[in-house]
Order: sequence, then C-alpha cells, then structure tokens
Amino acid sequence: NAKIDSLVHTTAYLAQYKDGGFVKSDSVAIENGEFSFTGSVTSPNVQYIIFNDSKDRVAVFVENSEIAISGADIKQENVSITGSALNAKLEQFIVDVKLYETKLNAIVEEYYAAEEAGDEAMLTEINQRYEAEDSLRKTFVETYINENLNSVIAPYLSLRYMMDKDIVELEKLYNSFGADIQNSEYVQLIGERIDLKKGTEVGQQAPLFSMNDKDGNPIALESFKGNYVLIDFWASWCGPCRGENPNVVAAYTKYHDKGFDIFGVSLDDNKEKWLKAIDDDNLTWSHVSDLKGWGNAAGQLYGVRGIPHSVLIDKEGIIIAKDLRGEDLHNKLAEIFEGV
Repeated sequence: NAKIDSLVHTTAYLAQYKDGGFVKSDSVAIENGEFSFTGSVTSPNVQYIIFNDSKDRVAVFVENSEIAISGADIKQENVSITGSALNAKLEQFIVDVKLYETKLNAIVEEYYAAEEAGDEAMLTEINQRYEAEDSLRKTFVETYINENLNSVIAPYLSLRYMMDKDIVELEKLYNSFGADIQNSEYVQLIGERIDLKKGTEVGQQAPLFSMNDKDGNPIALESFKGNYVLIDFWASWCGPCRGENPNVVAAYTKYHDKGFDIFGVSLDDNKEKWLKAIDDDNLTWSHVSDLKGWGNAAGQLYGVRGIPHSVLIDKEGIIIAKDLRGEDLHNKLAEIFEGV
C-alpha cells in the first residue's frame, strides 16, 4: 500500500530488473497519490515500482507481509518502507556499504584530476589507495553475506557483489546457503552464473558475439580469427581500468604487428564519456558498446561482474588466459610471440 505526496503519475507498475531492463508484471491506477498491489511471492525478491515512462522508481524487498510505502516524493532516499523485515535489512546494508563506496567515488574523482594534470606518480598512488579501499569494501560485503546465509538477502547480494569469484569459490558459496532458501530465484541464478562461468574458462571456445562501434557498425569477435585477441571489458568511469590502459597500450604497440589485437568492450552508458576516454587514453584498437552499463550483452555472455576484466584467446578462438594485468600481460605475450 503506497501513499506518495506530490505524485503526478497516473499509473504505477510492479517490475523486476532483468538483463539490463525492467520487466513489468502488474499495473494499477494512482488516485490522489495512493495505489496498492495485491498478491504473493513464492520466495522474497526485490521488485521495483516504476511510473509510466519515467525514470523514477522505488525498490522494495517484497515478502508475504503487509508493506506500507510513504513519502513526500518518489526519490528512494525520501521514501519510508515498513512491514518488510528483509527490506529493513537491505536498507541498513546499503547505508553501511555506501560509506565505502563514497570513499571510492572520491578517489575516482582524484584520479580524473591527476589524469588531467598528467601526474603519473599521483595516478599510481591513487590506484593503490583505490585497491586498498576496495579490498575493505569487499571484506565487509563477504563478511555480511557469510553471516546471513540462511536469509535470501545473502544470495541477492552475492549476485551483486560476488560473481567475480572463481568457480571453486562460487560453488562453495552456492552450497553454503540454508535449505530454506535453496529454491530462491537468486540461488538459482547463482547456479546459472556458475554454469556460464564454466563456459568461459581457460580451454573453452570463446563465446561469439557482435556489437556496434561508435558509428553503429557491428564488429564481430569472429572477425579477429587468425590473431591472438584480448577481449578487454572496461569503462570510462572505472579507475583501475584507466590505470591499466597505459600498460595495455604498451602491449598493443609492441605486439600488434606480430598478430596481437584487442577488442575493447565498454560497460559505459554514456557515449560521450566513452569516446572521450578512448581518445584521452590513446586506445587505437577496435571498440564496441551497447551503452547499457552493467547490462552490456557481451558482459552478460562472459559473466563479467567486475572490471577491468580481460579474456585472451588464441588464433582459433580458444580462451588461453584471463585477467592478465601489468607485467603478467607482457610475460604472456612474450611467451606467445617469442621469435615471431
């Protein structure tokens, strides 16, 4: 049951976020800022109340209880949600993790300023601070999940924060959830992600995809066959990605004429920032993006849950290495192209 002051929309929709978009399941008319949805869920899940074609939305962890939503407007931070114990837990988690994310965002802004100034020493120092702070955030999240393995909030958060783990760690996590939540859609999704990850392991044929470049022309992974190719998942807003770019440029410059290529896949949702980063970082190889952020189709296909993320494939399209950074990338390429 919702009552939102100053609500100008006429229709409210109940929807879930899937594959980078909202899938609507129900709709109701809004009268004087009030509306209600009635029903039940087989397992608690996060749903969104969205309005007409507006970008405004309210997220709520729905469970089989009477939930009340009220507020002066429909900004998430100005809305009060009561009646869902899971939603209360999620709200507190968001408050706690935001302390880390605020620090990380500030470090990213420092990175952009140092980049603008061309201060290489400062860029190195900022990258180190970012990784240290990000490590603290990851430790907090993992501890929270391990302390709530009997609650559906654990697999929900695992899908958001833990999918960059290797298969062994993910299978251990998958098997550690309590019996009461094994049928949760989030536990099932983790199982699907594990299967997907197995299909992109070293030794597997790299899944094929095609995506548009900045001019709207499709570029297919298959078109690189005959070369060694680094599929580089990155984004203009990703500090560690931008910090790694000079190293990737150096590798490309050294080995491109010997048969090494790079296929850049951006998880940006802003075309202008994406193209500016390509230009600023002198990334002269092929670039594509569907501008869907984390919903990027190729990122979904490869189970990308953290960036920078790279996949090195050989001339026949077989995955031979993943997440090569720094000297590891140069060492692997030297091993491949020695004497070429």
